[in-house]
Amino acid sequence: MITIDYQSIIQRSSKLVSSNMDGETVMMSIESGEYFGLNSVGSRMWELIENPIKVNTLIELLLDEFDVSREQCEAETMEFLNHLFEKKLLTIIPPK
Repeated sequence: MITIDYQSIIQRSSKLVSSNMDGETVMMSIESGEYFGLNSVGSRMWELIENPIKVNTLIELLLDEFDVSREQCEAETMEFLNHLFEKKLLTIIPPK
């Protein structure tokens, strides 16, 4: 089973349609037809994973932008990324 860790390189799935509405992102999975909504923090993470990025790098960027402890940022980021991965909204790029 593939899991996300701090060294994983991730990118959002291309099988989605998304739109920004008043600072929040609304998405629809082309595969499942399911809709998803992200708050402002989730929307910022979604922006940052448009291109391949290492999870550690993502966490560092979020720590620079938001007033949050490292522990909370790491825990909430990993929970969010795992949720996206379970819903097939995120892909893990295999190491070269």
